[in-house]
Amino acid sequence: MLAGEAIVSVGQLRQGDVVALEWLPVLADGTPDRRATPSGVVILSQTCDVVQDSKQLCLVAPIVPADAAMLSAARKGQLPLRLYLPPAGSIPAQLADVEQMASVPKSMLPDRLLISRRTTMEQSEVARNLADRIGRVFTRFPFPDEVYPTFQKFRKKAQSAVGGAGAFGSVLDHVEEIRVGADQWTKNGRRLTLHVIIPSRYLINAEDADPGWDWAAAQVHGRRKNERRESLTLDRISELLAANLAAWGTNPESVDMTTVLRLWEDWCAQLQSSVLSPVGDAVSTFEANLVSDTDFSYAAWRASESLDLEVLSDSRSSSLLGLYGMGH
Repeated sequence: MLAGEAIVSVGQLRQGDVVALEWLPVLADGTPDRRATPSGVVILSQTCDVVQDSKQLCLVAPIVPADAAMLSAARKGQLPLRLYLPPAGSIPAQLADVEQMASVPKSMLPDRLLISRRTTMEQSEVARNLADRIGRVFTRFPFPDEVYPTFQKFRKKAQSAVGGAGAFGSVLDHVEEIRVGADQWTKNGRRLTLHVIIPSRYLINAEDADPGWDWAAAQVHGRRKNERRESLTLDRISELLAANLAAWGTNPESVDMTTVLRLWEDWCAQLQSSVLSPVGDAVSTFEANLVSDTDFSYAAWRASESLDLEVLSDSRSSSLLGLYGMGH
């Protein structure tokens, strides 16, 4: 089935499909009402539940207006209640508001137009990523409130980079995921680790680095004359790292990957020393761990939690959504 065609039966639908449904049922002050959905709705239910005749309902969420900054933030997991839908053919990236999701009878879907489809293969990477994004809405870890002050500097730094063109934001764009591990979560004195997971194409293994590498003789894109490695700030390392990653994207052969490794190491070291400072008694240490996606073990994954930027706002403060005029 192709976008623009009319849906004959729900058996043709897939998770992530956007359907031209004009309204959703809601309760307004306890009274049944309708919420207009002029841009359609996305199918949230798993494909197997959508196509099975034994299931009578389907979970959907409305497509909502979104600018480039909101799409970028949602794509990076910084707005977990806004589901990012990647471009599909001539259809640009879209955003769904999962807070407004609703169950609708499947009988409402036939004869509607299919607006967009992300994939025809349920086992594809696109389908798996979409299912993971939907699942994270319901499985985000409830970090203890007393831990949030420890995240304050990192939150402020990261939020200022959301949707911007700065170097720190560019570096974050190259990070696959940020996860937080702890020796325990239930009492004070926690020892936290911020796992900064980098795609292996951007990060070589330490044993593959040039043993004779020297800052003074290294090829470093964007380095200033007489600039010393030990004097670099987090912002300046971000600028150099962003420049070298950009050069790699243009011409990988022009970039020394040992230099990129050292810049990543310096970036994490500065991140730890300048924005991961423990506050109060809740956290005793907070360390940054640089690791490639191929080296991050399953055991480490099980012992850590994905760090969505929105969860860096505790239950007593406003969320990142407020930056975009989309508060709860």
